[in-house]
Amino acid sequence: MAPQVASIQSFFQPEVTSPLKHQKPAVSSNAQTGDGFTSSEVEATLHPTLHKWQPRTTYTDTDIGDIIPGPGCVVLMGRVVNFYDQSTPSKMPHAAKGCFKVIVKDNTAALNVKLWYAKFDYQLRLGHLVSLWTPHVSNAESSSMTLQNTSLTTSIFPERDNSCYFMVQEQSDEDVLCRTPTGYRDGKQLDGLVTLKSFIEGGHEVTEGKILVCVKSIGGKRKFTTKKGNQTEKVDVNVFDNTGDATLTLWGRTAASACYWKTSYTILLITNPSFKADRRPSLSLNQCTHVDVDPCITDAQWLRAHAQRLTKREHVNQPFPEESMTPTNVSMMG
Repeated sequence: MAPQVASIQSFFQPEVTSPLKHQKPAVSSNAQTGDGFTSSEVEATLHPTLHKWQPRTTYTDTDIGDIIPGPGCVVLMGRVVNFYDQSTPSKMPHAAKGCFKVIVKDNTAALNVKLWYAKFDYQLRLGHLVSLWTPHVSNAESSSMTLQNTSLTTSIFPERDNSCYFMVQEQSDEDVLCRTPTGYRDGKQLDGLVTLKSFIEGGHEVTEGKILVCVKSIGGKRKFTTKKGNQTEKVDVNVFDNTGDATLTLWGRTAASACYWKTSYTILLITNPSFKADRRPSLSLNQCTHVDVDPCITDAQWLRAHAQRLTKREHVNQPFPEESMTPTNVSMMG
């Protein structure tokens, strides 16, 4: 019998097909499919925060009234007395998406701030205490907001420029800093301040006219669509003093400020508001309006006390008069 010749296949191990080879990998219950980014990275992109900023040079701490226009690194602190959002849509990846026009005021003067933003959403409100670092302050244009010592302006873009920064002092605000109106002297009448009744009857025609009012009630937010198709909202706030009352309407981003006000307690010093004589006197903000929230003046303390007395007087649970329960009156009732 002829010997068998080994074939070449006999020199190799036969390939055994494992049932696990074609089995799809099990997906862990804790694992999530994605694009390789962690949840913290996704959150940082969707809800960005400003980087932890450290000044690279020395900034001079100054009051707004002491600023000399021109280049120079200064840091200042003040209250937001007016602001509005102006969107600037752009397809450029590093371009600003909008700009907040903010008026920041301390006890000496006010400053116009153009606060540009790309992704960071500044949650501003009237009365916020803010700090600002800027390398340059210039004179405001003649067409800009120049009322009540607001003749200076600066433009900053903290997300793109490391020489500037803007910070809301939310945690460190003790509610006492930068509360004194510009030009106020203790014990003296504030220039331009009139009663609400006088303002309605003609005082609104005076340049830089001021009214001091207390918040009476706050309406709910209502959403509107502008002629350009943009969504906006407004809040009606009823205000009063000892001579009359009116409606203050807050539009856009300023409407959120009313959520932090207290009825019969929060005092507003409003300079140069817009006025409309409807069935009910109507007030609103324009680009030159200043709103000092809870200003530190004697008249504000008096008006708050007046509002508190009215609240007690109008309380629904009036105390039962003790004199009606004297023995003489009880016997007469019997």
